[in-house]
Amino acid sequence: MKEAILLLGHGSRREEANQVILDICELVKEKYGDGLYEVGYLSFGEPNLAEAVENLIAAGAQKIIVVPIFLVTGNHIKRDIPSRLLLQKTTHPEVQFVLAGHIGADPRMADIIMDRAKNASELI
Repeated sequence: MKEAILLLGHGSRREEANQVILDICELVKEKYGDGLYEVGYLSFGEPNLAEAVENLIAAGAQKIIVVPIFLVTGNHIKRDIPSRLLLQKTTHPEVQFVLAGHIGADPRMADIIMDRAKNASELI
């Protein structure tokens, strides 16, 4: 079964904000190598979730793992993303969809936060 990973960002009217999700996708590709990867956005950005799914299916994906690039469990995580994925499951019953956990309070965040704080402190 050909698997794909769809990195799902919130999306923004500001293109530089959407670029961050693309950059994260490139980091994943560089670290984990070949595979099917796609970026999609819940709002404002392109491709949207449905378009990203279509791109992955066209590339041969039979299983799509959706990874929300969100820090907190808000309405998008609890309601919006699951309902949009349900629509995709209905539209594409031949494809298996899996919703991964959002970023959340991952212990690895502590290192990133302290790194940012250290860098900011050195600027003073």
